[in-house]
Amino acid sequence: MKIGVWDDPRYFLDPERVNAAILWFGRGYVEYKTPNYLLPHQTPEAIEISMEIASEAPGLRDHWPSDIQFIFNGQTLGTWTSPADFGRAARGIYTPKWWHRNVNQYGLLKSIRIDNAGTYINEERVSDVTIADLQLREQFWTLRFAVNEKAVNVGGLTLYVAGFGNHDQDILIRVYLGTMT
Repeated sequence: MKIGVWDDPRYFLDPERVNAAILWFGRGYVEYKTPNYLLPHQTPEAIEISMEIASEAPGLRDHWPSDIQFIFNGQTLGTWTSPADFGRAARGIYTPKWWHRNVNQYGLLKSIRIDNAGTYINEERVSDVTIADLQLREQFWTLRFAVNEKAVNVGGLTLYVAGFGNHDQDILIRVYLGTMT
């Protein structure tokens, strides 16, 4: 289902936005809020966030780097440089047939893990931010994906969820609990 008009930011507030399976922008950010389901006696040891993501170029570009920041509850976890806006060689496996062939087709599956030792993107350490830094007792958690206009590589971002791209999944947040206290 198409929501609104191409490249019109007004539709970021459209009530149907919650059904979007692909989202893109050149710079700025998008935030997702999720309820905190931790019980007072539960101690999280790690959080893992998984998503399919890529750059956002005019059309498709095999070389279009973009510095994408990941921010959780106001704490910058780290930055990953997406290499491209993928799709020149092939359509996304799950991208619908009605989707234009000359625009975003798929991204890369990225996994961010925050634990007591630091923050990792696909098992590569990106920062010293630990689980203790995340303010996990807040009622709601906020996950932000950002492309800063002052970054070295301002190449936008595209997020894919179930029904688009090469990985048929939504943005996932997993909480790993420690021993009960």
